[in-house]
Amino acid sequence: MKIALRILLALTLSGLIGCAGAPRPSTPVPTIPPSGPRTALDLLRQREPGTEWDSASLVHGDLDQDGADDFALSGIHGDRFVVGIVQGPVGPASRHWTLEFPWDGTQDALCSRQAKIELEEVEEEGGPARHALGINLHDDRCDAFHISWDADKKTYDWWRL
Repeated sequence: MKIALRILLALTLSGLIGCAGAPRPSTPVPTIPPSGPRTALDLLRQREPGTEWDSASLVHGDLDQDGADDFALSGIHGDRFVVGIVQGPVGPASRHWTLEFPWDGTQDALCSRQAKIELEEVEEEGGPARHALGINLHDDRCDAFHISWDADKKTYDWWRL
């Protein structure tokens, strides 16, 4: 019986030693985030690091009329007010555009750096009347800038009344 007890103790001890090195019950392994920007703000911060972007200014809508929401934010770069536009959906290959405006009150400038961006409906010229979504940039002191997609040039352009 002593031999059987010794064998049982040896097996129990070796089992306990074997369990001591086993990993804990499975816990979820953190997934590695996808490379590239996750938001329009991330993309603009990554590609335009010299601009201080205002996250509260974010607006979104189908600005380039391709069926997907695009994103716009405002920011300050040195002595310029900047409107950044990101083509959606946001990913590593998303295109972006920036338009810069001085705020010195001269022609083609804002009258202050306290400008805001808002979405607005824009009527397109030529052909049948179509309405598109654009961006209204205003500081409530000067005439607003109207920013919209130019389908012929494949870029954003602006005009002012």
